Amino acid sequence: MTLPQHFAHFEQYFEQCTIFFEEYQHLFNFANTDILVKGVLESIPIENLKTVDVYEDDFNLRTEAENNVFLMNFFDKLDKLQANHDFIDYQNNIEYTIEVPLGPKKKHEIVYLANEIGKLCNKIGCNTVVDFGSGLGYLDQVIFDMTKYNVLGLECNENHYVGAKKRQNKYHSDSTGYVKYIKHRVTEQSHINLEEFLKDKFPNNNGFCITGLHSCADLTVDGMNIFLKMPDAKAMILMPCCYHKMRLEHFSDEKFTNFPLSNCLKEIYNKNRGSDYMRIPFLRLAAQPHLTSQRNTENLVFNLLARAVLQLYAHKHNYKLKRKKRKAVKVKTIQNDFESYAQDACTEGFLFINVSSPNKSDTNISNEASHQIKSFNQKIVFEELMSIWRELSQTTFKKAAIFILLQNYLQPLIENFILLDRIVYLREKGLLNTACKKIVNERISPRCLALFAHK
Repeated sequence: MTLPQHFAHFEQYFEQCTIFFEEYQHLFNFANTDILVKGVLESIPIENLKTVDVYEDDFNLRTEAENNVFLMNFFDKLDKLQANHDFIDYQNNIEYTIEVPLGPKKKHEIVYLANEIGKLCNKIGCNTVVDFGSGLGYLDQVIFDMTKYNVLGLECNENHYVGAKKRQNKYHSDSTGYVKYIKHRVTEQSHINLEEFLKDKFPNNNGFCITGLHSCADLTVDGMNIFLKMPDAKAMILMPCCYHKMRLEHFSDEKFTNFPLSNCLKEIYNKNRGSDYMRIPFLRLAAQPHLTSQRNTENLVFNLLARAVLQLYAHKHNYKLKRKKRKAVKVKTIQNDFESYAQDACTEGFLFINVSSPNKSDTNISNEASHQIKSFNQKIVFEELMSIWRELSQTTFKKAAIFILLQNYLQPLIENFILLDRIVYLREKGLLNTACKKIVNERISPRCLALFAHK
């Protein structure tokens, strides 16, 4: 990753990004479920877009910016801040087939990450790979099959750890002497354990590479610090994700332990009150999958506004919504029909908790109270939700589409900003061989960036 041509120093770039984020925080500094509660869409001007179909595949928000001062200024400032990535040539398909029960996205990630690991280890001269968060071992077996390197998989989930060993014994018995699994939760202090693990499993290794396909939350930063502490750690390739799940120093003001990370950004962040707008929603947007086409915009608008209507109702009546399952409403099966959405939300998807009642907190709800909350006047709730939905104007839907597209333009900038902070941190520690590269096709896997480093 390199700085845009307008900037010669990281300090200058971080400063201008911070100013930009503060100016446009009205597009991200909140939970998206609150867009109606907070009147977010009112700040999006669409005077020249009233007759435009924003759902057309060829609709281009940049083109429409020519007659819209708000959009013109937004794109002008945004473009000056876009960082440049090193690209891996993924156009030439790697001829490797994984015979595992995974989707094409995950297979693509595994093959291309394994290929990059092989190339970097060959360049640096290390013969062992340590996989942080190895899961069921899919990546580890592919690394061994492609490179014949030793692989040590560290996994904290008992079921995944056991599953990886069962898969190895059943399908990859030839790798049992070279691919080892240990149940271990990686932390910043795991360098002590890792040294012992490697002495035990691969005593003759000549240096190792740290990797992770899903280096979620703080795992990437923990991996970086382990890499810095261990002389035998020669290379590192980590694919970060879920930035918003990083550890909080103080929950009340949403300050993170590992963001900002570099001294360079910390100074600018503190000076410009970054904690006011670089909060959980900021990091969540960084982790949001980037849209490479607009074919799904109409569905995204429905999902956004449908959930926002629930939130508006809850806000009006002093309720807190608590999901009863991971996917509260199965939006793929209701075909953008709000009546079905509302019915499912009222009956199966959400618990409506009266936050004004001391006996109905979301941390201590009796079975009887829970049943009462779930079944209370569902017909009345449903009818009011339908009324709110019908009152939404076509302008609201159009603004919601533009809001989604604007966030999509912001997403790569915010993610680049976070990753550049990590690169600068490594350089402050004396590690100059660092880079952020796109290693997979973003049309197949939106989570396409990897952090590279070697000594």
